[in-house]
Amino acid sequence: MKQWKKSLWWLFWAMFIVAACASQPESVLVERDFAGEGGATAADASEFAPSEPSAQSGNVAANIELPSQPLIIRTGNLGIVVEDTDAAVSAITNLVNGMEGWVVSSNLYKYGEARRGEIAVRVPVTRFDAAMEEIKGLALEVNSESSSGQDVTEEYVDLSARLSNLEATAARVRGFLDEATDVEDALAVNQELSRLESEIEQIKGRMNYLSQSASFSTIQIDITPDALSQPIEIAGWRPQGVAKEALEDLVNALQGLADFLIRFVIAVLPILLIVGVPLFFIVRAVVRAVRKQRQPAAPPPSDSEAAG
Repeated sequence: MKQWKKSLWWLFWAMFIVAACASQPESVLVERDFAGEGGATAADASEFAPSEPSAQSGNVAANIELPSQPLIIRTGNLGIVVEDTDAAVSAITNLVNGMEGWVVSSNLYKYGEARRGEIAVRVPVTRFDAAMEEIKGLALEVNSESSSGQDVTEEYVDLSARLSNLEATAARVRGFLDEATDVEDALAVNQELSRLESEIEQIKGRMNYLSQSASFSTIQIDITPDALSQPIEIAGWRPQGVAKEALEDLVNALQGLADFLIRFVIAVLPILLIVGVPLFFIVRAVVRAVRKQRQPAAPPPSDSEAAG
């Protein structure tokens, strides 16, 4: 029992070393001197290593194969004007199906007397450029167009290295589970094994998502019927044009007011302060002097007041 607990202790240390190695671009071979009650040596401790033997390179990720080509997640966005929204959605759907792709989502909604639409599709990455061009070919006018790419090759390789280390560690933990002699030890090892298997599944799911996303590109299309793209006109009168002119007049007026305030603060206000402040005190002094001169003289005291 004592030897079993000691082995379990070294297993946890080995998993810690693997986690540290997986977070580095290149793994480092760590050597330790094992000494304890059992007199275990480094050779004895090597059986607890969670990764594949590293005699050739000392790198736990040495056997990880790089993808045959960079993993690029490509995304495109199109805003198009068409004659009929329903016909355009149907044509885009047939186009994508012919390219071995599929429609992710499709939304059609009424806008006045016409219908607008939004559709998201996925096509093989090798057909991305062709799909963009063919969708634009269905349009009367292309209002907007953009595309972007995200390189996830490095993340995929890192996940591959982590997956290899975790699977090797899980295999070693299963061996300890078979060797467990009591319920307490078996439960402890089984709990650790469950944690490792859960992390392995998460990494596999993420890798699958990256692989699928890089294999199939997403294109978002915003569809506007031609009737809605035309300016509103009533008996030769275009409210949109009047509103635009009114907005331009407002902007010009605000611009003129702003120009006046800037010139006043920078050019006029300093002169007013330099001239006006001294002039104010001069005028106030003159007014006080004039008021003082205009004050009537005090009347002389009467005889009664003098006798008193």
